[in-house]
Amino acid sequence: MSTLAKGNLLVLALLVIHTVDHAVGQPSRELPGSSSIVGAAGFAIIAASSWLAIQRSPIAPEASAAVGALTAAGIIAVHLFPTWWTWLSDPYWDFDPNAASWLSLLTLLASAAYLTAVGLSYQRFRHVKPHYRH
Repeated sequence: MSTLAKGNLLVLALLVIHTVDHAVGQPSRELPGSSSIVGAAGFAIIAASSWLAIQRSPIAPEASAAVGALTAAGIIAVHLFPTWWTWLSDPYWDFDPNAASWLSLLTLLASAAYLTAVGLSYQRFRHVKPHYRH
């Protein structure tokens, strides 16, 4: 399995863990109206990117870089920025998350940044190898 596919699957697994943490590990609170839509969209795009990477599609590096960047931006906008739009914001600063919640959030953010970097590196070296073999 390629590094690109592994990176996608890592982000997907950590997104599942983050979602479970929302349901089980965090205090009960009113979530933003967009949470179901944003969550479903996040799962859809990382699942599609994972499938492309597993299939070794020629567009997998671009998709992975874009999905990683969008995931990282989404985490920052939804959970790390202070409340800026009540329909979207669910900042961790507004409640008392435990260490596991912070860990799931920050590892997801780091893995999304890693996926972006891996996708970009596959694009950079595309001219050297017609099909990536990592």
